[in-house]
Amino acid sequence: MSLSSEFVKRLNDEGEPLAKRLCLARNAFQSTYLPIQRKEELVFGWLCSNENLDRSSKEVWATLQLCICSRHMKLLTPADVRPEVLCTVVKMLCKYLKQKGTPSEVRDVILECVVQILGDIHFQQRLKKHLEEYLALFIAAITLVEELNIGDLDPDLKGINFSFWLQTLILSQFCEPPKLRLSVECLETLSAVIRLNPLAIEPKMFEILRPIMMAKKNTPEVRWAYLSFLHCVLEMFTRLSRTQKFVTKLFPMLKNCMQEKEVLDIPLEDILPAQFYKEFRSVMAALPSTQLISIMKGLTYHLNLEIEEYDVVSKMYIQVMGSILSSFLCGIRVASGTVPVDIVGKFVNLMTELKETLARFAAATLCQEYDDGIMLCLLDVCYSWGELHVLLVHYNLQQSLDLSQLDTSATNLAGLHNYLSSDQWNLIAQRVNNFGKTACKDKMNSLLIQKLQVLQLMSESRTSPEQFNVARYLVSGLNQTCSVKFLPSMPVLSSLLSKDQLLHVAKHLVQEIVADKDVCKQVIEALKHEDIQEERSLMETMIFITLERIASLISKTKRRAKNPNTTGTSLRSFQVCFRNLNLESAFLDETNKEIILVLEKLGILVNKFCDKEDEFGSVNENNVDMTSLICYLNILKVLPITYMTENIQLLVCLSAIAVGVYMQTVEAGSEVIQTLFGDLLLNLLEQTSLLNLHSFLHIGWFMKWLASHDLGLEKERSDRLYTCLLSSNFKQKDGVVKLKPLIHHLSVKDNCSVLQLRIISILLMILSKEGKRHSIKDDQDLKKLVVNPLSKLVLSAVRKGDTPTSETLDTYTLLLQIWLRRKKNLKMFGKVTVYVSNFFDCALAGLGDETESKVGGSAMFVSLLLKHRSRLSSCLPPNIVERAWTKLMTCSSDTFSQQRCRLFLEATNTKEFQEIMESLLDETRKTVSAGDSRLETLVEWWKSVACCDTCPEKAEVRKSAMGAMCLVMLRVVKEPALLGGIIRCAGVQLEPLMVDLCMESVFPMELCDVAEFIRLWSSMVQVTRYLLTYRSVWVLDRLPSFLACYRHLVSSLAVNSVVTRGLSPKEVDEIAACALALSKLTKSMKKHSKSFKRVCAYLVADLLHQLEQYTLHSSIKLHLTNCMYAILSMCDSYSADYLVRVLPPSTQLLFKSFYTKYKNFHKFTGKV
Repeated sequence: MSLSSEFVKRLNDEGEPLAKRLCLARNAFQSTYLPIQRKEELVFGWLCSNENLDRSSKEVWATLQLCICSRHMKLLTPADVRPEVLCTVVKMLCKYLKQKGTPSEVRDVILECVVQILGDIHFQQRLKKHLEEYLALFIAAITLVEELNIGDLDPDLKGINFSFWLQTLILSQFCEPPKLRLSVECLETLSAVIRLNPLAIEPKMFEILRPIMMAKKNTPEVRWAYLSFLHCVLEMFTRLSRTQKFVTKLFPMLKNCMQEKEVLDIPLEDILPAQFYKEFRSVMAALPSTQLISIMKGLTYHLNLEIEEYDVVSKMYIQVMGSILSSFLCGIRVASGTVPVDIVGKFVNLMTELKETLARFAAATLCQEYDDGIMLCLLDVCYSWGELHVLLVHYNLQQSLDLSQLDTSATNLAGLHNYLSSDQWNLIAQRVNNFGKTACKDKMNSLLIQKLQVLQLMSESRTSPEQFNVARYLVSGLNQTCSVKFLPSMPVLSSLLSKDQLLHVAKHLVQEIVADKDVCKQVIEALKHEDIQEERSLMETMIFITLERIASLISKTKRRAKNPNTTGTSLRSFQVCFRNLNLESAFLDETNKEIILVLEKLGILVNKFCDKEDEFGSVNENNVDMTSLICYLNILKVLPITYMTENIQLLVCLSAIAVGVYMQTVEAGSEVIQTLFGDLLLNLLEQTSLLNLHSFLHIGWFMKWLASHDLGLEKERSDRLYTCLLSSNFKQKDGVVKLKPLIHHLSVKDNCSVLQLRIISILLMILSKEGKRHSIKDDQDLKKLVVNPLSKLVLSAVRKGDTPTSETLDTYTLLLQIWLRRKKNLKMFGKVTVYVSNFFDCALAGLGDETESKVGGSAMFVSLLLKHRSRLSSCLPPNIVERAWTKLMTCSSDTFSQQRCRLFLEATNTKEFQEIMESLLDETRKTVSAGDSRLETLVEWWKSVACCDTCPEKAEVRKSAMGAMCLVMLRVVKEPALLGGIIRCAGVQLEPLMVDLCMESVFPMELCDVAEFIRLWSSMVQVTRYLLTYRSVWVLDRLPSFLACYRHLVSSLAVNSVVTRGLSPKEVDEIAACALALSKLTKSMKKHSKSFKRVCAYLVADLLHQLEQYTLHSSIKLHLTNCMYAILSMCDSYSADYLVRVLPPSTQLLFKSFYTKYKNFHKFTGKV
């Protein structure tokens, strides 16, 4: 035991070199004389836990490889290395095989270790009992083979090639039912093998599919893995162009499996999931017409064989076949004039044959006992056939429809589906209505909506009796269908429904949302759809019904709580008011009188409550169903209230306020309050004018109530709410007078709270805006009722406080700003300016704070003092510019703001500005020399300097300072965004050395992450474009350097956009946007075509080289072709002849192709 401990101690000794410890481990592992028990196990454990594995150390991996591949390993017994340690080795290898970023040479070593493990007898004994570990290792190895692009997968070893071995392995492990135990690892292994060598697996695919499709998928993980496996199978047949073979062999295989096995207890979703049908549909859309016709023949043939007489097993087979047939029909694309006439004729004949098959299928179904699965299959195929039939009629590929029917009942579908009589369709609808499940009823409704759409599109009348019958039938059966599937039909139905029917629909939707959480999410998502949101009548009805349910919740009286300490008091007047609102009558009333009465009731209730809140009592929490209330509010949040009439907007606004003040006394009502005031009310006030809100709601009383209660909203949201209410109040003639309750409430308080100070600050901010004062006719009333009381309140708060705070500083800044604009009442002005010195000290402390809000308020105050320094000269402290500048220089990058610093710089005079520039330049030199982290903040400072508005004298100072700064910065900072700002700024005088440094920032990029490439490449192309646009004189004197920049951009773009890289569609679009930027840069070069004519031949050669070397995506290649044509437009005939002489033969052919297309086509049309 002591020897083992000493051995492990020496292996872990960090004082010894790693190479020496690895040599010790290797020698100890292979030694047969070292008296240490289980030394091999100790070596494996140390190697697997070594931190150098994470650093991809090749020496550690090589040692592990030598240990596994050694002869000594074959002589070991289970007593030397326990199974648990072997498991650790296997898991470690799987981990590093899957880990991204591992060097390729290390991956080669790992793959060699895996090969040895799979062939080692000890590991085989372990993996034989733990199939999951074996499959995990096998999957990782196969994935690595795929990533390493090992191309020779068919070497002959003793007469057996890799494909044959792979087929034998898969068939032996997965195709014998006694051995098959379906698991995630099993399905992932099959998927990995299919991706690795599809040609080897495809001939045996249906032997593999038989047991797997009929096996039970007991867990969600297995179902998900099975879906991924089916995706790989379908992708394999598609890429091999053998989709028709897949469909042809699938049905006989399914039928044989179902006849041989007992499949009654296997759900259809386990055989072929719903997602498979969606992928199958997309595959069918890409097939050529001839294959589609062959597949349709086979599907119709197999359906014909089964529909006459079918047993229990045949029913499942028919359901699977019907789902595939329906998906196939939905995947067919029909377009006019793009398909040969003979192909169209064959397809129309097949549609007629399928119609006859459906007629026999329906007749056989009606003759037997009702089966919901068979009926759903029949209706599904009929619906898909009808969709395709309408398209054929639309493109005049089939004879027109005869929609005139004697029987105008809703369920008569014989006009479109004329393979059945009206009696048969009515019987089918009756059976579905009596015995059908929800899915079957939904599909029947889809057929009725399909009929309704055809009637509206192809009949002369948009409001025929038959259409009204369908609409009534759908609404009457709404309670038995799924709302999520019914909602998309509302754009077709809404014009046919009366208000009473709309009320029925809205009540059902709201009831389902509240009753079921899963349905709630789906219906709310469906309500967000644009087509549904545009149905104004339905949206209005939903608003009224939701508000009515909210009112009924509040008006209900439940039992008093069992807790004896609960008073049980409730706001009785609120309950009475909400009970008597009669919202349904207001909705049905066409004159709007009822809704105005409702608005008046709500306004009177809220005004009375805000005036005399103490007389109303509190709410018993047991009286409110919070869960339902939150559901109703979530409905209101997604409805387009801002697009409704003003009366409806006012109704929602006043209802939100009434419910909000009612719920304020409920401890659990914080979420409701935030939704009411933070979402509904705030959005309405910001997005709509609501000019008549003041006719019903007294803003002064409501603001008084808001000043007394903390709503729990975020500071930003609550400030926006107060601003909207007070701003709209000042637009009214009596807006100043209505603020009396608020001003009086604020005045009677001994100490202003933080909330009240914020409201005072918002009031002062609104008053400080010039545009708002013009709407107030009587300025004396404004001064007497608002300005003077607020001034006294602020001064009182300042006097009572020991030291100024950030809250009082913001309020005092706004107050000082108001009095600085007023020329009269010098006595009050003197009282206000007494505290300037104290607040300046507070502002200095705030400038060095780490909180952004405090720094912002302090900077605004200092800027105000500097701007009005002449009027405030008697009360200003000394050296305010120097003291403020010293504090501002201590700001971190987190709290820095260009806007605030710009205001500070603009408020300084020329001498102060010059001193600040010298100080900033000295600080920049010191930071660059020391390599300090404050360089980022200094860059932001210089951006503020570049953006500020200055007089001509200060502009000269800035120009000189920024020129010196750029010369310092460009030597160390290669950030393209900074370079672009410097180049574009006209206030910077660039020197030749600075232009060269800017060009050096454009460098060639190797293959890298897409996001990083897009960020850097976009910045580099921007720098290059800015150089050509703003500094063209310097660029044209340095054409070779500019040519190098352009070459770097083209090569970097080509390397990172090759087809073999496996980019996603989104990434391809993002790189295509980069290529578009290069095209714009190339076109801008045409403005200087005389100068670029000398180097055009070299630019063309660069582009040809990249297009010849790399296979690019079509969208990226399109923009590079545009670049080529733009450069060719600057070339003359001598440049073209020169290229023909010097280019290699293969490149010459490519150039001639481009040049010919340019001369014959692009030169005249401008199109690619």
